[in-house]
Amino acid sequence: MDRDTPIYISLTGTNSHQIKIPAGQGSFSIGRIGMDKKKFDALVDENAVINWDVFNTFYTPHGQQNAHLHPYGDWPRFFYYWGNDIGFVEWAKKRAIENFFWQPSRPLCLDLSDAQIRNLAVKSTDNPIKLTLDQYNNIGLYSLHLSGNIELFEVAAKQEIPHIRIEPNTEKDQSLSAYQLPIIPDLAKVSSLDVIVKPIGQAFDCESLLQFSHLKSLNLTGNITNIVCLKQLKQLERIGIRYAINLEGFPSLNTWDNLISFIGWNIDEKTGKRLNAELKQLAKEKQLDYSSVSKLRSPVWFTTEYGIPFENWESKNAKIATKAYKAVLKDIVKAKTEQEVKLSIEHFIALINTLPNIETSEREDTGIAIQQLVEASTLEIDQDKANTWFDEMRDF
Repeated sequence: MDRDTPIYISLTGTNSHQIKIPAGQGSFSIGRIGMDKKKFDALVDENAVINWDVFNTFYTPHGQQNAHLHPYGDWPRFFYYWGNDIGFVEWAKKRAIENFFWQPSRPLCLDLSDAQIRNLAVKSTDNPIKLTLDQYNNIGLYSLHLSGNIELFEVAAKQEIPHIRIEPNTEKDQSLSAYQLPIIPDLAKVSSLDVIVKPIGQAFDCESLLQFSHLKSLNLTGNITNIVCLKQLKQLERIGIRYAINLEGFPSLNTWDNLISFIGWNIDEKTGKRLNAELKQLAKEKQLDYSSVSKLRSPVWFTTEYGIPFENWESKNAKIATKAYKAVLKDIVKAKTEQEVKLSIEHFIALINTLPNIETSEREDTGIAIQQLVEASTLEIDQDKANTWFDEMRDF
């Protein structure tokens, strides 16, 4: 394949797609018709049958020099596919794939037995997906990444998967009950797990991790709660905590006898200082692998970096609202009286009142912003009172 030169490939029919792959690109992305074509190498109907064998003659420079070792090609190394054709599994029995991301749009069952996919990522927000993960080959699945509505996944796995990554859909509202992972019996013996949620929003309940009693490595990213439960995971050797706004109650690092690495990065400053001191002491007592506690943050930092709820607004409105939010937040943090906080809130809402086309969802976003602004104050101000201010002042 001549890079940078447009060529035709028979992806869904004879010469169905013209593609141009820049030199150095190791991936191929297939999106659904209607998605932004600038972001994908090809767009297909979501139910189209894909001719995966079309890639059999595509090579990296190294693969071309060793073509006898790669009879089904070795490029691309990474695939990104939005669609419902599961023919890639049969093709992957012939040819190893390093990473495959898949987002179907209807209920499907995927039997990955003997497929040579090293790292598989599957996302589903609306449709049940069943994955059968039986290992009959020498390569096997190393990492499984599940994202979206995790309750929609059914996993049947006879093999032990070395690493699991779970990224559930969670809500923006921090006041909602904490999110719990569903019970996934066939993943109970996993030894390495990453869970990722938003830094600001619905918290992740660490109690739901107790189903994974064999964990040796755990990475948690985002807003977490019930962290005292982590002390029950006795076999932990490596712990990573990132972008956590509140770690009150986090167990002492000497809780885990086998701990050889702890990383705390962009975590709440109060608990972070304590963990940093404990880590220094632990390093005097035994040999540790790379460990660090750094980037200690205040709650205000988290709010200004990740909590501003205007990301889905029309771009001009979002820019104006975000700028106003940051300016008002600075004033509220300094405020000494409730009246000063109220005046700042009034100023913010008055500006939002001037923006065109504020719809129901945007009104809810503004309400969340008001809650966050009040919480950033050093004063104890009841949220019901803040909601009353909001309702009295808004014109939308």
